[in-house]
Amino acid sequence: MKPGTMMGIPVFLVTFSFLTQAVPAQEAERAAAAEKEARHIVARFEKGDPGWKVRMEALVRLARAGPAVVPVLAEALQKGAPSKREFAAQALVHFAEPSTQPGLERALADAKSGVRLYAILALSMFGRLPATERNQQILRNDPSFWGVRPLMAAALEREHRPDAAHLRKLLADYDLRQLDSARLGQMAPDFTLADIKGKAYRLSQFRGQKTVVLRFILFDF
Repeated sequence: MKPGTMMGIPVFLVTFSFLTQAVPAQEAERAAAAEKEARHIVARFEKGDPGWKVRMEALVRLARAGPAVVPVLAEALQKGAPSKREFAAQALVHFAEPSTQPGLERALADAKSGVRLYAILALSMFGRLPATERNQQILRNDPSFWGVRPLMAAALEREHRPDAAHLRKLLADYDLRQLDSARLGQMAPDFTLADIKGKAYRLSQFRGQKTVVLRFILFDF
């Protein structure tokens, strides 16, 4: 046997073959771990909404797990408790995966307004919603007058397609230790939020102004 060979086969070929087999195996393991993580997360919403802190933590963990969680979220959107369907729709906003569009379209008729609202948000991540008769009906007649209707109006007029990957990275990078860190009588923690058109605003950029009012509007769902 010549140096640098193994059973007559060049060593670099053996190494390359091993690497090409190892990479898919590692990817499969990561995907399986992400799916397991996603199922554990959505299960927390089966018996009701566990609260905004749990919801925020869950969204961050899903963003960190990556697109492999999408099939689990798509499944949860179609069945389960209302709070579970609502959370799945909210989480899918951050992935913009084309395969989820049919399920999100069906979710526009969900009995829970929160599901319908987040389904509109998720669909609008693909760009402006078409002015179909169904979407026009939602705009005019949806029972959620202060939630679903204005969101549909905005989705029908949206002029850009958001960068879901960038938004997901921002969410994945969020420091969960900052949750619930605001205290009465103390300076508000600095944070950044984006408006419906994607323009980012940081609280600290308003420092020095006489009065800054933060108003967080809750929709009726």
